[in-house]
Amino acid sequence: MTLSELVWAANRTMDMHWTRSESPWQPGGCRQCTEDGCPQLDWARRVLTDVRAQLLG
Repeated sequence: MTLSELVWAANRTMDMHWTRSESPWQPGGCRQCTEDGCPQLDWARRVLTDVRAQLLG
C-alpha cells in the first residue's frame, strides 16, 4: 500500500464520519462505531496525524 492510498483510505473514513454521524468526525458513522468510540475513526486520526507530522515536521 502506498502512502497516497493510506491517506485516501483515512480521508474516506473521516468523510464517512463527517456525513453519517450526528456531530462531525464523531463516532456514529460506520458499523464499527459504539457508544465507547470507533476503532476505525481512531485509526484514521492517527494516520492523518502521523502523515501531517512527517510532512510538516
